[in-house]
Amino acid sequence: MFKRCVLISIIILASIALVCQPVTAKEDTAQIKLKKTAISKKNLYTYTVKEGDSILTIIRNIPSVTKKDISNNYQLIKELNPDIPNIDNLEVGQSIILPGKPLTETEENKRERPSVSPANIPVAKKVYYKIRRGDTLYKIIRRELKITETKIPQMVRTIKSINPSIKNVNKIYAGSIIKLPDKTVFVKISEEIKPLTQEMVSVLEKSGHPDKIFEVKEKKIMPPEARLSLLKQIITQMNGTITTTGNYYLPIPQSGQVTIDCSKIPVIEFDDNTIVFLDLENRAHNNLKKMISSNWKNYNLVKIDNDDDIFNILKKVLNATKNYDIIKSDKPLTIGSRPNAEILVEWLIVKPIPGKQVKSVVQGIRPIYENNLLLPKSIINYAQKNGLIITEFSDETGIVGKPEELYSLPPIPVFPTTSAKDFSYALVTNLGLSAEKDVDIQLFDTVTDGFNLSIKADVLVSNENKKYVIYSQPLSQQFTNALKQAGNETIFVSDSDSPKNIMDSVLSGLNIPFTNDNFVFSGPEKNQAPYALKFGGTKIYQDFYVVNFDMDSELRGLLQEVWSAKIARF
Repeated sequence: MFKRCVLISIIILASIALVCQPVTAKEDTAQIKLKKTAISKKNLYTYTVKEGDSILTIIRNIPSVTKKDISNNYQLIKELNPDIPNIDNLEVGQSIILPGKPLTETEENKRERPSVSPANIPVAKKVYYKIRRGDTLYKIIRRELKITETKIPQMVRTIKSINPSIKNVNKIYAGSIIKLPDKTVFVKISEEIKPLTQEMVSVLEKSGHPDKIFEVKEKKIMPPEARLSLLKQIITQMNGTITTTGNYYLPIPQSGQVTIDCSKIPVIEFDDNTIVFLDLENRAHNNLKKMISSNWKNYNLVKIDNDDDIFNILKKVLNATKNYDIIKSDKPLTIGSRPNAEILVEWLIVKPIPGKQVKSVVQGIRPIYENNLLLPKSIINYAQKNGLIITEFSDETGIVGKPEELYSLPPIPVFPTTSAKDFSYALVTNLGLSAEKDVDIQLFDTVTDGFNLSIKADVLVSNENKKYVIYSQPLSQQFTNALKQAGNETIFVSDSDSPKNIMDSVLSGLNIPFTNDNFVFSGPEKNQAPYALKFGGTKIYQDFYVVNFDMDSELRGLLQEVWSAKIARF
């Protein structure tokens, strides 16, 4: 009996072990999977969208997120918010779930990562391309991906698989954006998968639309000579100097002097008496930097690395001064008043205004990226006339800029305001209408009426087979009726009226279409650089504008050449 009880107990324990084992295994598996794909609730929080927010600004404000994390966070937020159809189009007051800093994979995770095959390209390995006129998939693959002829059919199938919108590979349309596999995947399959490059992230930040990134090229390096030339122009335009030849001597009290070769270590002198030695090739010993900083308060030695771009160099140089700083700007600057020009300049050199909390803009620096456009020279010149110097440069060649624009313009028409008669006559003749001043209009004659009567009109205008009489003096109702019976329309103006009211009365009386408004002329609308000209006035017909200020002649030429806008003033 005892043996039988023991046997039954063993069987029961074995059964329990068999039942529990899969559960334990399942829990272990779930824990491993959780670590790989899920995020702890402690790393999630809810955020309410505010005015001016975009998905990129929100990501950049997540605690501990760096620029290299942006692309991964973008994909993660889309997954965490499946109820939001378009994460790029957020509404104020909307609630979204955000992660903390993404959990980094362990080395074990990396070893377990499956190999990459062309048929299963990860999202991070896709780039975006805008189809051009005349493109075919075969042309795009040859030109952009450098794929050999034998692999093109396979690549066509791959592109079709990651672009479900392509129903027929022989029918693609100019202007559409498609995904392409990263060409490096096919060169070295075992290469570690990387997120979007820093340059891609920069383009993404500017556009605000991650799905619109395409044709991102590798970063260009400006030649050292071009970089130094650009720096020299920027410093010179700040009323500073940069010396690149000869020697510079620093006297050491009771010890001698330090001789600096300016061809190897250029010397920058600012208008606030700050001196900066520019160590371009890391030649200077650390002891020299300590010696300079300890003996001379206004003297600084700045080391420049070979891979420093112009903005890193300027930050290092300007940090050595007390008055200047360089900041990034994402809002257009407003220049001038009549007209005012809004210009988008990416980087600004600023300095404080004594006694105020704000800073004045000393210079704008505008990098020209591939396929971007230069500002018209007339805009650059107008900005300079209003106290802002703008420098444009290319990462590849250094200083760039459009040549001076020569416009063949007649003198600007000016409507005199001495009298309503003179103003009206100048207005209608500049509109191309036939007009006469001080004309006698006969109302009655002795042959037909038995007596002779005529009155003098200030201006007689012909428009669309009708005669219009403009009077600036009071006229009795009998004479007004007589003029109408003789086939004349009458328009009354007064010398006491403002020029604008006189113009409105004349145009209304002549049935000429016009609009009083504030008008905007946008560069991007004409495939030009990001700028806009704004001014108030009267628009007559489609292209004739009358303003009450003296229009800058270069801007007037730009308006006429690009928008066919004719300008007159009073």
